[in-house]
Amino acid sequence: MMPPNLEFRVYSDMPFSLISATVLRVRPIGVTSDYCPVCRKECRFRLAQAEHKRYFLCMDKGRHGHPHHELTCMTCNCRVERPIEERPISILPDPKSSATFEPDMLPIVSKRIENCTAMEQTRAEGKLKPAEREEMIRHAFFCFARLYDEDTFERLTPFARLLILVVSLIVAGAGYYAWTRTGSHTPIIFAAIAIALVFLSIIYWASRHSPRKRVRTWLAMALLPMDPTSEEIRVIRAELQRSRLKAGFQIRADKVLAKIKKLKAKGCTGVPNPPHSK
Repeated sequence: MMPPNLEFRVYSDMPFSLISATVLRVRPIGVTSDYCPVCRKECRFRLAQAEHKRYFLCMDKGRHGHPHHELTCMTCNCRVERPIEERPISILPDPKSSATFEPDMLPIVSKRIENCTAMEQTRAEGKLKPAEREEMIRHAFFCFARLYDEDTFERLTPFARLLILVVSLIVAGAGYYAWTRTGSHTPIIFAAIAIALVFLSIIYWASRHSPRKRVRTWLAMALLPMDPTSEEIRVIRAELQRSRLKAGFQIRADKVLAKIKKLKAKGCTGVPNPPHSK
């Protein structure tokens, strides 16, 4: 149940930079099985390859860093990231076949699923040892650690950013032109409202597509049955920091514990509801 091999990512791009940007591009590959830390069992996942592309003046300048696999649970929709070495694919399949293609996975993945499932069964029976409990808490943190590295608008392409800018300028220009022609401030007000709605829609898009906006909830659900203390979280944060993972600096024990408390108040037991459609 050791955490996957993770690497540190740092980006200094501005969220809406049009000159230079690093964008996360995700391509569906197929389906696979793995252990879901939220469902607490082996689940089916949608499999995609994610890689960072470097753009300059909206032109693709090639891959930045190493690609990885993004797994989305078909039961609870949580996302985890795994090294591509766990499921080696020589030639990426056509995205149209992503609903049926299932790549072979290394024996270490099956072993991890068995270990995690056995440890969860031990926990459910109330026989979990302190060392095993610590390992389960650590595993939950490392499953989602890399998602804390992702910027909220990292999946927004430079073309989309340029389109937002162009639309905003056209709306602002139309409002200004109408104001100079009529002398009424109404067109300016409507233009400001329209531009605000454009940016609100982008924020909504990010909340729906960026796992960075939901990772704390997933982490809290994965930790809920263990009910960790602030000190236990502090220890794991220090370990993440030693691994040079940004999550070690961004995860706050008080907010994670508050989210766990909120989930308890809602009657959540740590196991999500049945699958839902999006």
